[in-house]
Amino acid sequence: MEYRVAATVEEAVALLGDREGSRPVAGGTDLAVVIADGLRPPALLVDVSGIPSMRGIRRADGGIAIGAATTVAEIASRSDLPACLSQGACAIGSPQIRNLATIGGNICNASPCGDTLAPLVALDAAFVLLSRTGGRTVPAEQFFVGPKETVLRPGELLVEILISAPRLAGRSAFRMIGKRNGQAISQVNAAVWLAVERGVIREARAAVGSVAPIPLRLRATEALLTGKAVRRLDVQAVLAAVDAEIAPISDVRASVEYRRLVAASLFRDALAEVAEAAGD
Repeated sequence: MEYRVAATVEEAVALLGDREGSRPVAGGTDLAVVIADGLRPPALLVDVSGIPSMRGIRRADGGIAIGAATTVAEIASRSDLPACLSQGACAIGSPQIRNLATIGGNICNASPCGDTLAPLVALDAAFVLLSRTGGRTVPAEQFFVGPKETVLRPGELLVEILISAPRLAGRSAFRMIGKRNGQAISQVNAAVWLAVERGVIREARAAVGSVAPIPLRLRATEALLTGKAVRRLDVQAVLAAVDAEIAPISDVRASVEYRRLVAASLFRDALAEVAEAAGD
């Protein structure tokens, strides 16, 4: 396995496009586990962690652009990001892992339980992808196609995450549950975003993780919430809609029955936090 350090995005995409099986790396917290488990390592690792344009958070067209090599710790510490995203980042690993791991790595690892994935889907985020042949922007909801599978093409690099101005204006919250309080992998997680005007939900977006092969947007639940008075929600009807949309499985971390039970509970708690904030 060869290791190269890229100084610019252009250099990174050139290196990734030169050799089949090449992969970018920044924090490497997920990739290191794969390699340590003895699975086939990439032919070439291209380190993008030092590329200035891929680090940090900036304003862009009234919204926010997050460099893919920005650490999870920075995301977790920012008060100017939507609450669901910073809360999701706080739930990842330990302080040591968050200081090394990057948001781009969490996204591209594409685990259904990734704690920034449901928030990014709920926030209608967009991912900027570049390769030697050009660039494209993919909505977060369309990026994930299966467990550990994305629409990334060979030689393509995630460089930036975009969150639009309207999504910054709403209120949001995130909840997760794991088997322990620290360094827990989510058994289920949930993110809720609401835009409320005069006490009425004008728009709702919601997503859950670890209850389907991909982070799942809850369209029917969103439709049920839209137009309702935030202080007079029929919570039981909302939770029934959540239960009807999810498709969990049993695995080593949790059973189907447990996931259904806690998905409703987590969604209720996230919704209550957003509703309380929106009603202030």
